[in-house]
Amino acid sequence: MISGFQSVANKKNLKECGLLRVDVNGIPVVLAMVEGKVYTMDAVCSHEGGPLEEGTIEGYCLTCPWHQAIFDVRNAKVSPQTNWATDLHSYAVNVDEGTGNISVSLQSKSGEAAVERKTAPEQQPIATLGLTKKEKLVGTDIMTFRFAKKEYPDYKPGQFAFFPLDNVKDAKGPVRHFSLASSPTEDELVISTRIRDTPYKQALSLLAPGAQVEISKPQGNFTLHEDHDKPAVLLSGGIGVTPFRSMIKYATDKQMRTRIVMFDSNRNEQNILYKNEFDRWARENKNLKVVYTITDDEPDKGDWPGERGRIDKEMVTRHLTSQDRSAAMFYICGPPGMLEAMQKLLRTELQIPQERVKVEEFTGY
Repeated sequence: MISGFQSVANKKNLKECGLLRVDVNGIPVVLAMVEGKVYTMDAVCSHEGGPLEEGTIEGYCLTCPWHQAIFDVRNAKVSPQTNWATDLHSYAVNVDEGTGNISVSLQSKSGEAAVERKTAPEQQPIATLGLTKKEKLVGTDIMTFRFAKKEYPDYKPGQFAFFPLDNVKDAKGPVRHFSLASSPTEDELVISTRIRDTPYKQALSLLAPGAQVEISKPQGNFTLHEDHDKPAVLLSGGIGVTPFRSMIKYATDKQMRTRIVMFDSNRNEQNILYKNEFDRWARENKNLKVVYTITDDEPDKGDWPGERGRIDKEMVTRHLTSQDRSAAMFYICGPPGMLEAMQKLLRTELQIPQERVKVEEFTGY
């Protein structure tokens, strides 16, 4: 065996455009075969930790199964189409054409040892905040973290920030980004996320009140429009509701005249995040309407008073006037399938022009 290389699989275990996850000295990497040639790169997506071995390959493009980040298997670089994710690391691979044995070295293709990635400029921390409280949404894997705001700069409702965690040994690095679910009018910063089985998410879940966490500057353009005469229609799926909490709380505190209608879709009532707050703000804000819908297949179970089923044309037209539909800005945030379905609904069934549609691709689910 070539020095520095570790045998991990055999070529017979790979099909054309196939993917296979293996571990090399504890580092998860994914093998990919395109036109008979084997490539190797990190197996954990740099966006939200998606398992790339469960993705799909078209040409040299590997698409993450969670949020559709695209990577070139030849060099592990992220596609410009999905630049909200960051580059991964490509490793040296050797295939014994006689036996078919595949071996991998944790060396870059230039022969240099793989090193921890440098933090991108937009991810650089500008403040350190103390964790004041963490809450678990009962019966789910969602946790909410509340930080003392201190001297954090002003931001716009709907923006996000990067949160690096020290000493986290994660294949995709020690940084993730989250929507700032809190309003700029609040004296705390709030983030919510699903706790996945990744080193970063596990370390985040174990933080105790008083822990100091770094945070980058606020960024992103998924923000509430400033023309208060235009209604805002928010289409949310699951934990995609996080930026909408910021927008709704801000509009309520500022007593904005903007009419806001949010359609919040979840698998079941248990998974509705921030429901008590939304219900309270809807009572305080006469311009706010929240439409909850659950998508489970047990319509006779429980005493659910809200909508059932996925957001569709019938549901939207039932709760929006024709005037709303003709003037509103539409905001979509949720998992990939929901994003695609909502864009199709708006474009083909409701005839909403693209310039009145904003889509969030940063929140994790």
